[in-house]
Amino acid sequence: MRVRVTTRAELFEERKQQHIELGYRIEDEQPTAVNGLCLFIAVQELPDSYPIGELVAQALKGQRLLGE
Repeated sequence: MRVRVTTRAELFEERKQQHIELGYRIEDEQPTAVNGLCLFIAVQELPDSYPIGELVAQALKGQRLLGE
């Protein structure tokens, strides 16, 4: 699963660390602010046995994914 995270420049490192602690790998960092915002891509490998329908249901309910 890939998540594009856009955040204010002053929160960039904090948000990155939060995602790392949740088991995400960080890719494509853009720490230089454009219009006050920075971004990075957080990637989490999902087990092949994890049903995509369950992911969608959790997302629609606003739940954290994979027991986070």
